[in-house]
Amino acid sequence: MTQFLKNILSLLVLVLAFVFLFTLIQTKHIWGDIYIEQILINLEDGISVASDKLLLGYAISAVLGIITAISLSLILKNNFHLLITSCLCFLFVFYQIGIFSYFFHKNVHSKIYEKEYAYPQNIDFTFLNSKRNLIVIYLESIEENYATSPYLRSNLIPNIFGLMKTSLSFEGFYQLKRQDYTAAAMVQSMCAVPYKKSVLKGHISHENFLANLVCYPQILEQNDYQTVFIKGADIKFAKADLFMRTHGFKKVMGKDQLKKEYPSFPLTNNRGAFSGYRDGTLYEMIKLELLNLSKSEKPFALSFITLDTHTPDYFLSPECNPASSHKEAVVHCADTMLSNFLNWLKVQDFYQNTTVVVLADHTETGNNSLYPKEKNRKIINFILNPSPIFTKKPHTAFTTLDIAPTILNALGIHFKDGKFGLGRSLFQVEPTLLEKMGLKLETELLKSSEVYESFETTKVKSEPQYHLYAPLGIKLSTPDEINHYTTYANTVLDTVFSDELSFTLPKTENQSLSIEFTYKAMLVSQNKRTFKIMINNHLLEEITITSKDKQPLSKTIKFSTSLLNKDKLLLQFKDEDETISDSLGIGLLSLSIKP
Repeated sequence: MTQFLKNILSLLVLVLAFVFLFTLIQTKHIWGDIYIEQILINLEDGISVASDKLLLGYAISAVLGIITAISLSLILKNNFHLLITSCLCFLFVFYQIGIFSYFFHKNVHSKIYEKEYAYPQNIDFTFLNSKRNLIVIYLESIEENYATSPYLRSNLIPNIFGLMKTSLSFEGFYQLKRQDYTAAAMVQSMCAVPYKKSVLKGHISHENFLANLVCYPQILEQNDYQTVFIKGADIKFAKADLFMRTHGFKKVMGKDQLKKEYPSFPLTNNRGAFSGYRDGTLYEMIKLELLNLSKSEKPFALSFITLDTHTPDYFLSPECNPASSHKEAVVHCADTMLSNFLNWLKVQDFYQNTTVVVLADHTETGNNSLYPKEKNRKIINFILNPSPIFTKKPHTAFTTLDIAPTILNALGIHFKDGKFGLGRSLFQVEPTLLEKMGLKLETELLKSSEVYESFETTKVKSEPQYHLYAPLGIKLSTPDEINHYTTYANTVLDTVFSDELSFTLPKTENQSLSIEFTYKAMLVSQNKRTFKIMINNHLLEEITITSKDKQPLSKTIKFSTSLLNKDKLLLQFKDEDETISDSLGIGLLSLSIKP
């Protein structure tokens, strides 16, 4: 290699190193500490929705990196010294974003899930009163410290803080490290496990978001709730749409869906942070959505998240008058808009039978610029209209992991010891894992876990994973409904192909049950297909399908309740033909289990 090429290569490596370094400095200035998991998420989905201000900051960082590298190369001139400088830059950047820690913990295994994880699919959930509606409001990065910090001139959230003092609220919140971003907060608060970004297994990983994990919205959906999640910006960011759809929300809307659903609020006139709807407009659309949901006889569960207070795109809604610095005004405005919305909510006919949960998704990432010296930062949280069945129990410390079981108890749903995933209900005496383990909890959650990996593995070949409670007579007819009962599914042309479905049934005295299902089958080259239909590994019937059979087909199979295993039903389709995968054994269009 000529000396000229060596010089060019050394300079390119140095430029790359300093661009990384200045990009890290820019990132830490905006968000504080950031780790490899967040970077993977943002690189995958974030560039397309990043604000112009953010992109400009990174462009300046890149230019500064290039200028610094070229200047240093002219001073040092020695390729060996340039290489050493580059290596030091890379090592510093890698250390700051936790790459070394990430790979270290990938090779250290924890047994916390084996010891502490309560599988929701194995839990009996009982409604102790009539089914209550649920509204969960995530206020982006709103901290309790906005009311209490001595570094502030005044209380920026007087309405929220007043409601925390006069309604049900919990003290002792602790923000888990590497979980202070929205995607992680959603997974934690709904599923009671941390979110760890990793390479998904299986050939449909792009359709998989912890697919084998059961979250509390799924419990509600399986109990005939109307479930809705709304976000004012792009719902596809960080695969939020995929996560919500596959974990219990039948209706998921971001800015594109809201534009179609509510054309009377044109986005061009109502734009806010991250090119989405501003919170003032979002609240108006939420009101219309709630009025529509309340017309049904079915209970509803609606969750939504605000955006005006998101770093770094603070957006001051025109509904509010600026009273101080821009950021302080945005926080105060968020407080006012929430208060106005709750006042509207309290005069609606459906309010008395509605439990309202208000909390921040997480503390503001990094140091909060309004009080950078404040270390003990906590999210706001309070509950309006909780079910009177349970009462608050004394707890000294909790995390976002404990939100899901607490919400279920707040709805009057009973389950043993209030254990759900790694979460513990704050209505029960069972200590939270943070109370039980202290900060060792964080260390254990960073480690690898075979159980956690099973949540994202597309096909589990071990013991049958019995899924959620399915009342007799319920008809499953959409791919989303059927998907909840499959260990693995591949959706083609609105048909769910799966080789097994698993159910937890209600206790019944009937001596026989029947399964009615409508299905399709993929025929092989001989235009013929044979299946074995099995229940809990007992052969019931063989079905042969030929090209002469008009699809879809219907079948009713009767079986004795003696085949059930403690009210568990595993329905299996065994493919006699080995020419294609058994995971495409049969495509279900509808299914119901009846006495």
